[in-house]
Order: sequence, then C-alpha cells, then structure tokens
Amino acid sequence: MERHIALLCRYQKQWASVEALVCSRRLKTTRHDHEGVTVTAVGEWGRFQSAPFSPAFPWAMRRSDADLMVVHCPNPTAELGWLLGRPRGALIVRYQSDVVRQAAALRFYAPFQRRFLSKADLILATSPQYVASSSLLQHFSEKCRVVPLGIVAEDYVLEDPAAAAALQQQYGAPYVFFCGVHRYYKGLQWLVRAAKKIDAPVVIAGDGPERESLIALAVECGVKIFFPGYLCHDALVAHLHGCAVAAFPSSERSEAFGLSMLEAHACARPVVATRLDTGVTFVNEDGKTGLNVAPKDADALADALNTLLRDAPRRAAMGAYARERVQTQFSAEKLARQEFEIYEEVLAARSA
Repeated sequence: MERHIALLCRYQKQWASVEALVCSRRLKTTRHDHEGVTVTAVGEWGRFQSAPFSPAFPWAMRRSDADLMVVHCPNPTAELGWLLGRPRGALIVRYQSDVVRQAAALRFYAPFQRRFLSKADLILATSPQYVASSSLLQHFSEKCRVVPLGIVAEDYVLEDPAAAAALQQQYGAPYVFFCGVHRYYKGLQWLVRAAKKIDAPVVIAGDGPERESLIALAVECGVKIFFPGYLCHDALVAHLHGCAVAAFPSSERSEAFGLSMLEAHACARPVVATRLDTGVTFVNEDGKTGLNVAPKDADALADALNTLLRDAPRRAAMGAYARERVQTQFSAEKLARQEFEIYEEVLAARSA
C-alpha cells in the first residue's frame, strides 16, 4: 500500500495540490513538505493488531479542506477517523483487500467498515476478480470501479548484466526465484516442499515472521534453498534478470493483487502463481505471462515450474509478452492519470 501511495503522490502532484495524511509513531503531530507533497503525520498512542490508535486522527480529518479525500482500506484508523471527523470533501475509497485473518476483530470492525463504505462516492478496487469475489464489495458493486496497481517499468532495467551473470554462477543456472515478505499467506512452505521435485535451485529472498520456520522446514525436507535475505532494489533487479522463472505460491485470500509478479514481468520473466479468486490471476495471465496452479499443492507447483524450466523458447515468449503488458496496462503513471480522471468525474458529479 505504501509504495502505491508514494507513486500516486509522485504523479498526481503534477495535476493538483496533494496532501498525505498518515499516522506517526511519535506522539506529536508534525507537518512537512516531501518532494512537493504536504505530509501531515498524526501522532499515535500505540497499535492494536497493527492498526494505529490515534485519538487525534478524526480531528485531523475534520480540519482537512481537501476537495476530495482518498482513503486506502482496510484502515480502521482512517475509516473511523472519517466517520467521526466527517470532512467536507468527496470520498473515494481505495479498497486494497478484505480483512481475512483477524476474525475476532472483524466482528467489531465490520459494522463501521460497512457504514464507511456506504458513505463513499466511489470505491476503487484493484481487479475485477476481487470485486466479484469479495462478499463485502458485492454489497456496493454499483459504486465499484477497477484501477489496478502499477509499477515504473523503467526502474527494472538491468544496468549491470555482470551482476545477473554472477548470481547465475553463485546459485546455478537456471534458478527459480521468489522475493517478498515472508508472511503466512505467501504460501512459501509449499515452495519449500516443492523444491525436492524442482529441476533447478530455488532462491527465496526477503525477510519476515515466517523466515526461521521456512529455513527449518527446508532442513526437515532435506532440500537446499538459498535464503539471501533482504535485497536492495538493484540486487532485486539483478536477481530477477538472473532467474529463469519467478514463483508466487500465495495460498490465502490475503494476497489481493501481487505487485511482485509485475516486477518479474517487467524483467521479462514468466511467473508460476496460484489460482486464488483475487487479483493474482488478473496479474498473471495463465498461459500468457506464466502458469497458474491450485494453491497449497506442492506437486502442481513443481510440475508447472519444471514445465517452464524445460522450455526456454516458451519462457522467452511469455516473458516478452509479460514485459509489454506491464508497459501498456500496468504503467504507474498511466494508472495514476486514470485514477485522477476518476477523481475529476466525482467532483464534477457533486457540483452538478
């Protein structure tokens, strides 16, 4: 969500005055300019299940003189802040994901989330699949529009081919690559279990709460998997260009979209992903930009990866199509402009 908001601010500040209203782990509220965007960081008193507790947030909402406010959800702090503060401007909700795992908290959160969505002028979802499969969004389908997330394809050009070649020598070529936060819904345990049947080295980059258990599982399964840890952007690009195919084995609905797949596609690498009823199958077109298999199926995952590992011409064709698709359909600048034009439509309708 943070990367997407940063890109929106980068482009939309060209067309309007943009302010970002966020929570700060400091108690004191601060206000500063960041590259032409006004950032108001409202103090918080702590967090509950990752949601900031910020009594001042409703007042910050109320004081806003914005013509239009875009709230990225799920975000209990911002949603409750809007309901209590009732800012004067139009409201667009950028709906990123359902609340999936926090079932107990959802009983308390769901009523005011539905109330909040009912007040929105428009709801923007990231894929048609998510609108169709979200039981919550189905109640508001008449006010839903789809604008996907995007990336800057130029940021994934390989500046140093020797770096990718060195990685191929280090890991062995061809290799399978994953990079992302190691969370429960990423399905990485299935990639570890599949590794014994995959005809190539497996590299799992990134960090997160599941990292140690994944390393232990690899030892238990008797497979050698490379865990290089966190990668800076240049290292990520080198790893993506060095790999033969990227793996995206997400296993739960919490995986709403899959920006990491777009990063692989921008590097002309096909992806083997899972058939979740979310934006995952929207991003990774089965048979065109890669292959999609059933979630939580290590054998199917290994078979699909091996299918592409054994067919270099098919990998190249899929990769070329995937890169072109990123440039034409998932350009961050084009999508920011498309989203901004929707803002203008909403404002025009309110003033009519």
